[in-house]
Amino acid sequence: MKAVILAGGFGTRLRPLTFTKPKPMVPLVNKPVIEHVVDYLVSHGLNDIVVTTTFLRETIMDHFRYREDVRLTYPTEPYPLGTAGSVKNAGLDEEEEEPFVVIQGDNITDMNLRGLIDFHHEAGGQVTVALTHVEDPWNYGIAMLEGNGRISRFHEKPDKGKSFSNLANTGIYVVEPKAMEFVPEGMPFDFAKDLFHLLQAKGGGKGKGKGKGKMFGYEIDADCFWTDVGQPEGYMKAMEWMLKKAKRDVFIGENVEINGSGITGPTVIGNSVVVEENCSVGPNVVLFEDVYIGKNTSLEQCFIGERTITGKNASVKEAIIGAQCELGNDVEVLKGKIWPFVAIPHSTTVDNTIIKRFVRFDANGNGTGIRKEGEGNESEDLLRTVSDEEAFYFNMRKGGKIVHTGFVARSLEMFVDILKKVDPKAMEYHLRESYNDFAAWIRDVYRDEKLAYEVVDMHWWEPRSRLIGKIQERISELKSSVRVGAL
Repeated sequence: MKAVILAGGFGTRLRPLTFTKPKPMVPLVNKPVIEHVVDYLVSHGLNDIVVTTTFLRETIMDHFRYREDVRLTYPTEPYPLGTAGSVKNAGLDEEEEEPFVVIQGDNITDMNLRGLIDFHHEAGGQVTVALTHVEDPWNYGIAMLEGNGRISRFHEKPDKGKSFSNLANTGIYVVEPKAMEFVPEGMPFDFAKDLFHLLQAKGGGKGKGKGKGKMFGYEIDADCFWTDVGQPEGYMKAMEWMLKKAKRDVFIGENVEINGSGITGPTVIGNSVVVEENCSVGPNVVLFEDVYIGKNTSLEQCFIGERTITGKNASVKEAIIGAQCELGNDVEVLKGKIWPFVAIPHSTTVDNTIIKRFVRFDANGNGTGIRKEGEGNESEDLLRTVSDEEAFYFNMRKGGKIVHTGFVARSLEMFVDILKKVDPKAMEYHLRESYNDFAAWIRDVYRDEKLAYEVVDMHWWEPRSRLIGKIQERISELKSSVRVGAL
């Protein structure tokens, strides 16, 4: 019997952590989430596993390269095809001889998977959905069951006042191959949003209840654990559950250095983390690998991404800090989110704010990749409009806080227009000592090493007309080359 792990999501609910790691590779108690899922499947005898991936898929493949107790395959998905579409693309369709298990790549559970499979065989339906009771059913797909387990109603994320059940879809299914005949080839199609509603409407007679017998629900035992770690609350819930199973409050990775500081659980500290003197860490703190925490720092209810550094006397509470950030001395982050690669100056407060910086997606997820001579169409690439993730967000320091100016540049021409009118404090923030965010954006997103080199020596106190002139000259040069190419 095969299993499918749906691991192709972008992890938007865990951002900014998932800008630099695919969601399945986010560490949970110092082991990638997807490894917990693979271990769960293997423990129930399922060791032929298909992993559907899109974003940063090579990272997942590299992690499991040397694992020998399981057969893992990674079908190529040309573009996101949805949950059911990706399974169809993987070749699991009506030609399969046996039913298969589907599990979301962010599900952490100790449910008896064999019980679900046995129930599916006995029920004789096309799909069996594992269900669990929840307190907030409007956040899930919900089902209503008849006495024999048939699903009489199913609705994906109903309005808050229209929840007819608190039995929620866990994202774990047993699927008969013949059910996949309803999934179209090569187009986005989802299990919960599309296929389940279609199965409810198809076959079994005419009129009311015509979809009966197609889908069944399996209620997992009340004492079983299940959560979706694709959002911070579920992640923390899973972390605490795992620590309790291990009969410990704190998990500390390898090569960790803690110098006279207090650690309060539940807390997980990643590999090669350094915590300097007189710090208070926890509860509900997750430090990814290679994090450095300066002296006299207080951390509580927060995530801190890999290779991030805090200065002395920092305070981070109810916040998510992305990878490779630099927090200066006396920085305070309260209920904030900071995107990767952001530097926060000394004595600054980030209060209930999202500090955004451009992110360049590539194979490594770290914003690198300079254009090589002769690679692609240079002019068209540099004149393009970029995505929200790759856009330049103009921030500034105001009254001891970092705030967003309201300006976002999605092209070089927009960038120039904003430079003409943006607050001088934004210029000072983005061109402060040892930082030049403008040059980094041009280099990492547009991959123009030549222009980045000309811009990198700019200082905030210089006339901005000099910077504008350099970029406008480059834009004119690019437009001229496009016109010549058209002739």
